[in-house]
Amino acid sequence: MPFMKQAITYSTSLLGAGLLAMMPVHADDWGDEGWSGFAELGAVWTTGNTEAETINAKTRLRYEEESWRHTGQLEALRRSEEGTSTAERYVGNFKSDWKFRPREYLFAALRYEKDRFSGYDYQSSVAAGYGRRVIDTDRTRLELEAGAGYRQSRLESGERDDDAILRGALSFEHRLSETARLGQDLLIQSGNDNTEIESVTTLTAAINSKLAMRLSLTAKHNTDVPPEREKTDTITAVSLVYNFW
Repeated sequence: MPFMKQAITYSTSLLGAGLLAMMPVHADDWGDEGWSGFAELGAVWTTGNTEAETINAKTRLRYEEESWRHTGQLEALRRSEEGTSTAERYVGNFKSDWKFRPREYLFAALRYEKDRFSGYDYQSSVAAGYGRRVIDTDRTRLELEAGAGYRQSRLESGERDDDAILRGALSFEHRLSETARLGQDLLIQSGNDNTEIESVTTLTAAINSKLAMRLSLTAKHNTDVPPEREKTDTITAVSLVYNFW
């Protein structure tokens, strides 16, 4: 699949760029035990010859202790032009990790996505598997996951598709400087009828201890979509991020 090859190449390039960056940083709390979370909001309004609005919101809450890590995340995107909705997407994720060794864990993940313009009424999945923190330094963290699960999808036509899936994920974060971070998340869920690929690339610059600006590029690809639907959607956003802790 050309898109999968592009996604893997793109992610590998970003990973290589992050590992080669050698700017000085200081070590501090970076997702250690306890609560962490953020709320992210980006919005654009235009008036005059064209009236349009775009709202992109995301929030994540995580609790981590010696043996467990629980993460919940919600996302929403809505865009309208001249009062007509042209994009509407909602995503919910929850994942629990049991850390049975310092760098290894077992995970269970739930995901639900509703995208009005993807050709699917909804896509939901549950999966479990093994994860490993391959790189863990003061500046760079890389986690890889592999597992299997079950997916339920329903097309806009009402047709439902249930199938077993294989799940692979990559989570990468690198400190470019004391105030800037590069992030890359890649999720692949592959079944008999459809393969979902989602790549999220972020560049975050801290304003102070609580606020940051974030530039993000999200690419979502489905190998099997209804006729007259694009297989790939991309979202580019500039957002303000508020860190709860």
